[in-house]
Amino acid sequence: MCKVRGITLNYSASQLVNFERMKQLILRGTKTDTVIVHTACKINRKWCRDGDGRIRIVTEPEDKTYRVSFLKRRWLHDNTSVPFGYIKGS
Repeated sequence: MCKVRGITLNYSASQLVNFERMKQLILRGTKTDTVIVHTACKINRKWCRDGDGRIRIVTEPEDKTYRVSFLKRRWLHDNTSVPFGYIKGS
């Protein structure tokens, strides 16, 4: 099972964002590698601009960008990771 936060995993999205692709993005280690998932008909809520405070339901295309975000850990030379502030042997 593959779960990705913020991306609706339908058939076309699961062809772009899957375990093998995430593994490549992590092992390659560059911050510029991204995967763009395009959804043709995404249902969204929009505030009406006419001042009555209502919310409209609209269907519009949407693009989501998936990239590796590794902000809370640091990589070691042996390709393992530890939390920031970790001191070996403590």
